[in-house]
Parts: sequence; structure tokens; C-alpha cells
Amino acid sequence: MIRIRPVRLEDHAQVLLLAEAAGIGMSSLPHDADVLNAKINNAVRSFEGHPVRVMEETFLFVLEDMEQKCLGGTTGIVAHVGLTRPFYSYKLSTITQASSAVDVYSQEQVLHMVNDYTGATEIGSLFLDKRYRRDGLGKYLSRCRYLMMAEFPHLFSDIVISEIRGVHGKNGGSPFYDNVAKHFFKMSFEKADYIYATQGAQFIADLMPRYPIYTNLLSPEAQAVIGVPLEASKPAMQLLRNEGFRYEGYIDLFDAGPTVQAERQFIKTVRKSHKAKVAALREVTSEPHMIYNTRLKDFTIAVGSIEKEGDGVVIAPALAAAIGVKKGDMVRYAL
Repeated sequence: MIRIRPVRLEDHAQVLLLAEAAGIGMSSLPHDADVLNAKINNAVRSFEGHPVRVMEETFLFVLEDMEQKCLGGTTGIVAHVGLTRPFYSYKLSTITQASSAVDVYSQEQVLHMVNDYTGATEIGSLFLDKRYRRDGLGKYLSRCRYLMMAEFPHLFSDIVISEIRGVHGKNGGSPFYDNVAKHFFKMSFEKADYIYATQGAQFIADLMPRYPIYTNLLSPEAQAVIGVPLEASKPAMQLLRNEGFRYEGYIDLFDAGPTVQAERQFIKTVRKSHKAKVAALREVTSEPHMIYNTRLKDFTIAVGSIEKEGDGVVIAPALAAAIGVKKGDMVRYAL
């Protein structure tokens, strides 16, 4: 049985291995033992309802293979970004210029550094080990976060965002970073990404230029990757699009990867999830559903069949055991 549950303190070693496999450019899952330890501790406190700071809850989930007793992936939510640690983006906009004296009319794209997403809910940390990239597990790992949002809307913002990894090389280096930020940070892309992931964004505020950047002054290689996801991140991007997320011209300061957004209440899984009482436990057959136990502290989701019975639902005993529910308990589910 595969299930998705909150990270635990004893998961640290396995989560560190997953972070190593995720590689560079994934600042929300850094390969740093101390930072991950703090991240896991913060998540445990958030699930218990006692976050380090109210409104800054951080939820980290793991995909658990109960038979193999191992973890196959991670995903997460930051309840509200930018409240104590600035959240920076570049906003791509168009400037129109014209001169009748020389009969020239031009439209130029310009990047402005902004904090427009301050207070938004961010989803991230989505990574799936190669062994578990099957049976739609990546889709379920991505969508499980929306069931929590549907159950506990008061914990989250009306706007939900996700930063998609932009184009960079396997061994570090990014066409966009090398043409913009590197001139000011005086360090490699890999080092800058690591500092951001482990120490925060203060160095961005200290060193990045505040003036607009005309994209036509950048190299063709840098221009070509603005708003383009890393090849390995395209499936994640498509999952977000399927849920109603859209690209509005915001990009990452480092690798120019796209940031997508959606209104929480209009996210497809949020809209189409249902809540009901467990009427009975027995074997049933239907299309696979995500089934959530509706609790915060021991949030657990598994995938299985569900059948309506009166005002309630019927699920299999093994599935009920996996998510910790019994007859009479409430579940939230989505196809």
C-alpha cells in the first residue's frame, strides 16, 4: 500500500537522500542536513497546530511505501510566503515607445523585480524517486495538497502559486543566471541557489539591481529560456495547468523558470472534492480515488476504490487502516 502522510522527525535520513536525488535548482528541497532538519521540525509543528509563526505554517508530505518501509517522494505547502522572508520575482511586462521624428515604433519586454506574491500560498518540494514514477503516483502526490486546502481553507491564501524550475545544466549553470544575476552575485548559479535555499533572500535584496532590465539587451540564449520550464519539470507544469494554474509573466530571479498561479477556490481538485461519512468497510470496485482522512495532525491520503451508500461511502478495510479511519469517520475524496 502506498500512502501520503506528514513528514516525521525520523524521516530525516531518507528525505536527505531524496533531496540529493532532486539536484540543484530545487531550493524548497535543499540537500543540506541542518536545513532539512529545521524544515522537518517546522513541518511537524505545523501539522500539530503549533507553527513557529502563525500564518507561516510549512507542511511537508512524504510518499510512503508501506510494504517496502521506504519513502519515494516529497511535496509541500508554505501557507503564506514573504511575510518575514521577502519573496522576489521578476515580472515580465511590455513597454511601448514611438518617435514620429524618425518614424519608429517599438515594443520592448522589460523585467521588473517585484514582491507581488507576498502573502500567497506556495506549493513546492514536489519530487518523486524514479522507482515510483508509475501508476499516476506523481499526479496524486501533486494533488494531495489541494485536498488539504479544501478541508482547511482558513490556513491558506486565496492565491496559490508554484515556482517551476527553469532551464539549467546538469552540472550547474543557467543561461539566464549567467547573463543577469551572476554579474552582481559574483558566484556560480549552484552556489547562489544553495545560499538562497539555506540562508534566505537577504543577499538578493543587498546585491540585485532595482532597475528594470530590457530583455533585448540579454544574450539570445538567456532570452530563449525566459518563462521556460526545465525539461524534467514539464510534467509537473502540465499537472498544474490541468488544475487551472496559469502563467502570468512572473519568473524566477535565478533561472527564469515560470511561476504559475491559481485562485484556491477554483483549483479543480478543490472544486471537485467531496466529503462524506464512512458508512461501511468492505471490498468495492471503482475508478481509483484519492481518499483523505480529513485530519491535520496525522493527515493521510491513499488511493483506492470508493462506493456511495446512502449519504455515506464504502471503502476497503485495508485502505481504511492505511489512512487511519473507521466506520463513522469522515473522509474527503476526489477522483
